[in-house]
Amino acid sequence: MRYRNHRLRHELKYVISAGDYYELRGRALSLMRHDNHGEDGRYFVRSLYLDDIFLSDYNQKMDGWNRRRKYRLRTYDLSDSVIKLEVKDKFDSCISKVTDVISLNECERIIGGDYEFVGDMIASDSDRGRKRALRMAYIDNATKILSPQVIVDYDREVFVCHEGNVRMTFDMNLRAGSPSGGTEDLFDPELVTVSAFEEGRMILEIKYDDYLPEYVRRMLRPLGRWQSSQSKYAMCCLAQSNYLGKDVY
Repeated sequence: MRYRNHRLRHELKYVISAGDYYELRGRALSLMRHDNHGEDGRYFVRSLYLDDIFLSDYNQKMDGWNRRRKYRLRTYDLSDSVIKLEVKDKFDSCISKVTDVISLNECERIIGGDYEFVGDMIASDSDRGRKRALRMAYIDNATKILSPQVIVDYDREVFVCHEGNVRMTFDMNLRAGSPSGGTEDLFDPELVTVSAFEEGRMILEIKYDDYLPEYVRRMLRPLGRWQSSQSKYAMCCLAQSNYLGKDVY
């Protein structure tokens, strides 16, 4: 499914309890398989979210906009071997995500607001138009100025299935941290963070292409009343603001 040159995927979110997790996980173990990444589909995710001078993504989320864009730098298991710049667009209940793998130096420059290397790349067309996330960030930074806002940490367990290209993620232990202005925060195991969600609660996300297999739909049916539009970025912004005891956003 496509919209204005965006490849779209459906996204469902649920706030679930630890009991829901163990019940769903038991079903998923018999019907799906763990993602190949991590150990038994588990890994630690740390993202640094960027927003513009108007805090557009945060404010649009809080105001209930159905179409918005967010930028984040993402790492896994506190390793600098893979660093991603991701641009995620939301179109009602569907999402589109564009990702570029970047170097540590490029990550440092983006955090510092230096996109000159992207301008050089565009001028020479050295990427032949393939680095779409970098190009999008370059344009938005030039017009609205992107800067680091909050670090988002959580543990993730992932199940997948081929039918419908389904990806089921359990995101737990959600925590927020304040970026100090360098890449060192992304890989610091001692980074000070604060809880962004009540204990025992977690977020279940289901992403799929054109259809959701019936056996997955049946797994989710008891959770219908718990469907949510929670944004980990917004939740961590609020947690950081509450921790500091002042309105930051």
